[in-house]
Amino acid sequence: MVQIGGTADAASLDSGRPVKRAKHTHAIDFAKHFSEEGRLRQYPSLRKIICQFSDSVDAVPMHGGLPPSDSFPISSLLLRLKDGQAVDLTNEQKVASAQQYCTTVQGYPALHSWCETHMKTMHNPPGRQEVLITNGSNHALEMVCELLLERGDYVLAEEYTYPSVIESVIIPKGYKPLGVKLDQDGIRPESLLEVIKEHKASGRRPPHVLYTVPTGQNPTGMVTSLQRKQRIYEICSENDIVIIEDDPYYYLQYSLGSGEAFGFEGLGQTYLSLDVDERVVRLDSFSKFLAPGMRLGWVTAHPDMLQKVCFALHASTMGPCSFTQVVMYELLDAWGHEGLISHVKKMQTDYKNRAAIVQEAAEKQLAKYAEWQAPRAGMFLWLKLKHVEDSMDFFEELKQAKVVVVPGKDSDTSAAANFG
Repeated sequence: MVQIGGTADAASLDSGRPVKRAKHTHAIDFAKHFSEEGRLRQYPSLRKIICQFSDSVDAVPMHGGLPPSDSFPISSLLLRLKDGQAVDLTNEQKVASAQQYCTTVQGYPALHSWCETHMKTMHNPPGRQEVLITNGSNHALEMVCELLLERGDYVLAEEYTYPSVIESVIIPKGYKPLGVKLDQDGIRPESLLEVIKEHKASGRRPPHVLYTVPTGQNPTGMVTSLQRKQRIYEICSENDIVIIEDDPYYYLQYSLGSGEAFGFEGLGQTYLSLDVDERVVRLDSFSKFLAPGMRLGWVTAHPDMLQKVCFALHASTMGPCSFTQVVMYELLDAWGHEGLISHVKKMQTDYKNRAAIVQEAAEKQLAKYAEWQAPRAGMFLWLKLKHVEDSMDFFEELKQAKVVVVPGKDSDTSAAANFG
């Protein structure tokens, strides 16, 4: 996807496994951050009973309206993978679980265990953070915002951000975005401090939530450097701000040079890896590096925050989809760690090759008309047009030529701030 609007550079990628931590500790109290909905949100009583007895083989199930497993139509599943491998699922209990309501608190146990182990391996957070399987990041983000923000509350975000967050969360729920300036290394710390200071001086409730997409940022493609993450985390710690780290492109990092694909190495530290305060709510997704149609992801957070997300999840969708959870785990189990790394490297190589084609074409055709930074992660190229005030001036011409782009204004947080 090509995005047209403001500027942002792709930062250098950090290398190695997480080793550095934030220096200052201001332990968070989520009770002070919850919205009224967050404070009132409880575990649905019927779901609580169902999940409490989900592992009991001796219980007489007269409680939850669960269809009997012998009424389900599917007896087995055969998955044929592109690498030629076949996953033959014949275990009666697994096949039944795939067709039943999700009856466990944090998701299908085998997949939840995989996500928790993977999270600790990749990020090694220093606190008590736990994992919950979700129906993808969009739904998780909406729930997290509802649990933390009241209508009329201000939320910190990059000056250009994911359009769906603006149009589907911020505007309809009545939140007020405070745009923070970006450069080639991510959020500019001095801009974040300035926005916080100005807001406090106005006498309004200080912003207590920062939403950020730190890798292959949508729409700018920016990659936040480790140094910036450390400084941003420090500022958020000192001002008691919750960091929502929405990182769907984390695995899609690459270099346009001749080097090999990163796999899981060289992806850099995350805000979660720095999280000595336990103030980070990290959203991960299977969508970008496996399959978006599965609608699965996981959220990692402090137990108090995660509990509220769990309550909201079970109230709204009765948990993530059982069928896709079982299929996802069987796929990951069949591949094993090395098989998943091989797949991720292939994805990184594919995106690298596509990015190189776009970069070469832009250099040949657009050098006189636009400025941009070579992509280093994700799927976006962010163009700043020269001598053009508004890309909408020729948007219709692009459509007629069947060139599909996204106007930068759709990602502009300042436009959302003035909405209505």
